[in-house]
Amino acid sequence: MGILDKVKQAAGEAAEAAKKGASQVQTKVHEGQLRKKADEAAEKLGYLIFKERTGGAPAGEEADALVAEIADLEKQIAEVSAAPEGTEGAAEAEASSEAPEEEKTE
Repeated sequence: MGILDKVKQAAGEAAEAAKKGASQVQTKVHEGQLRKKADEAAEKLGYLIFKERTGGAPAGEEADALVAEIADLEKQIAEVSAAPEGTEGAAEAEASSEAPEEEKTE
């Protein structure tokens, strides 16, 4: 193996390592975005429960919707975390994470 072949091989390995690192960062960012959405929904749920306990306003269907949204986001977080390289699971989770938001605003 000549020196040029070794340089090409090293460059290829470096490029592959860079791709893997970028994919891992992208997965962590996506996981953080999902976590933020879950935390925001949990905060809303907490305020609903507070209002229910202090003012008697029933949390009702809105609380049920927030619980379902949090459960869905937690599932997506688990899928993103478990996906190899994070690329396929992250794309699927991103697509399905938009659905609860759209339904909630209607």
